[in-house]
Amino acid sequence: MPTSINFWNKRAGKYDAKLYKGPNYAARLERAAVAFGDNANILDVGCATGEITLDLAQHAGQILGIDHAPNMTDAANAKARERGIDNCRFEALDATDPSLAEGSFDAITNYSLLHLIENPPGGPGAPATLARFHTLLKPGGHLLTEAPLLGDWNPLWRILIKLAVTIRICPKITALKLTDLESMTTAAGFDIIESKVHNPKSGMHCILARKR
Repeated sequence: MPTSINFWNKRAGKYDAKLYKGPNYAARLERAAVAFGDNANILDVGCATGEITLDLAQHAGQILGIDHAPNMTDAANAKARERGIDNCRFEALDATDPSLAEGSFDAITNYSLLHLIENPPGGPGAPATLARFHTLLKPGGHLLTEAPLLGDWNPLWRILIKLAVTIRICPKITALKLTDLESMTTAAGFDIIESKVHNPKSGMHCILARKR
């Protein structure tokens, strides 16, 4: 974990340059708003510099963004103050932190996260992370996941990504497949409401699920 924290801390200053807020971005916010409902208490896991979290705040009662890299959450809190968004805060935590109360959130979002969670012994693994999300949600709470399913991509992409990891220009990555993501989600105690790619250019598969 410390290696991962260092990797993301070093990239906090330039992180926002990668985020494009085009028409598909607006649609992403609309989908989340429908899942949240009014006055929802939201947890955004792996929030980075909080750009998506801050845009989601208009659709939430309260929203907490967490990221294990403190440089990311420091930048996010600074932006919240600058923009006068008072229903959104950020903390340098991961989802396993005991300060997060069980059954306290109406919805959990995670964007580009699950493929970055290392399997044991280096990390908890995606199945354990999804199970933790289930614990943190209220009964009937919603889970909104967007993740690149690298295991289903062209093998050439996987070779290039493996090379990038080896020379340390990207963090360790788990090559998830759609069958993996859907089975892990249901095994963690969720019913899948929707599973689809909304924006083919993004390479992101989107799952909306509800805690049983």
